[in-house]
Amino acid sequence: MIDETDDLEPDGPHYLEQIDLVQFKDYSFSYPGAERKSLSGIDWTIQKGQTVGIVGRTGAGKTTLVRQFLRQYPVGEGEFLVNQQPIVDYNRHSIEEKIGYVSQEHILFSKSIRENIALGKKGASQDDLVEAVAQAAFADDLERMSQGMDTLIGEKGVSVSGGQKQRISLARAFLRDAELLLLDDSLSAVDAKTEQAIIDTIQKERKDKTTIIVSHRLSAVHQADWIIVLDQGRIVEEGRASDLLAQEGWYYEQYQRQQKQEGE
Repeated sequence: MIDETDDLEPDGPHYLEQIDLVQFKDYSFSYPGAERKSLSGIDWTIQKGQTVGIVGRTGAGKTTLVRQFLRQYPVGEGEFLVNQQPIVDYNRHSIEEKIGYVSQEHILFSKSIRENIALGKKGASQDDLVEAVAQAAFADDLERMSQGMDTLIGEKGVSVSGGQKQRISLARAFLRDAELLLLDDSLSAVDAKTEQAIIDTIQKERKDKTTIIVSHRLSAVHQADWIIVLDQGRIVEEGRASDLLAQEGWYYEQYQRQQKQEGE
């Protein structure tokens, strides 16, 4: 579910066949009309098949960085390349159809759970839907609902919790099975056990696809192939979790704090 703004650039002439490599080179970005840069000097390479985590303080630029892929605003300064070609050279629709995006807002409609999930893929079979529900760790919740997948939600149906909303949105994204999956703090309302089940699914089912996870909880990214730490729009730490812990910087301090909180 990708919203558009009125500030979009013209479509590029090339059709994006697949996403093999993404590169940001000395990339900076400012929102239209803003005096301050939201991203500065970003150097970041993402290989196909990687799971990458983005963490940092509130307001560090995490969502701004991940939403660069959605082309909702004109591309910033520096280079933003896909398969070693500027992203603006590609037809926007050909990019959008390769991306699955789960935002913090969790867009759901006053329809059945089945209809909400099925938006991820036209013509999805019952087996496809069941598999997506399982991958999103939502099967147990669904069994407890009297109408199962046909349960209505929203104004005319049952109320669902924040964690359930997240998992319905995740099931939709897993059904889409996009080459590039963007999870923007999409696990914040689930418990630690459920979060781990979803992360395990990503590790198992998306080995040949790319996943970017934005999270305040470091447990959601701790198993990632690569993690970047943002602060005031800049990458201040990066590496595997073991590398970042050894640096004893922001990631180390935050990890220790969160581990202590979970143990209390």
